[in-house]
Amino acid sequence: MMKKLTKEIIQISKIPVGVCVLWNDFGSALAIAKETGAQFIRVPVFVDNVKNIFGEVKANPEAVISARKKLGTENVLIFADIQVKHAEMTDKDKKLEESARQAKEKGADAIIVTGKWTGDAPILMDLQKARKGVGKEFPIIIGSGADSQNINKLFEIADAAIISTSLKEGESKSPEQERNLKPCTAKVDSNKVKEFMKIVKNG
Repeated sequence: MMKKLTKEIIQISKIPVGVCVLWNDFGSALAIAKETGAQFIRVPVFVDNVKNIFGEVKANPEAVISARKKLGTENVLIFADIQVKHAEMTDKDKKLEESARQAKEKGADAIIVTGKWTGDAPILMDLQKARKGVGKEFPIIIGSGADSQNINKLFEIADAAIISTSLKEGESKSPEQERNLKPCTAKVDSNKVKEFMKIVKNG
């Protein structure tokens, strides 16, 4: 189903399309990218071992790079989360800048920095730490919490953003009421998208 949806989205999209198969199924994501022409994948666990509701997820960047080479998809970019949301670090002493540096060294093409939960933006200090870890030119992507109120401030450090929740119709609920704040049935509001992009372009 994901392959079918990705293929159809690519056919009508004028912008790059990527794939993320949760939780951390980079092999399937790469296979889908190969068959559909998707240009990047998201890897939630790349260099950080974490625990979440599914159990422990261990980082294996070498396996990601190996799978990309084996499938002949070296042209597919790897966007790697560091200290990803919805999860607890098993190494609680590991610094964010260390995760950022490792992700770059292990072959990520960009890093994703999130808050702790859906709709929770990363704090500027964390973005500064990530920037310190990867240097000035390496791409940093906001992975949660971007909205029309904070995007220009976030873009003082970051280069791109993954955004969904704040652009959907309806009001956000608490995580206890709705794990992702807004249900998967909530549609993206075109007016919110236009307002957001206007702010980004004028920022």
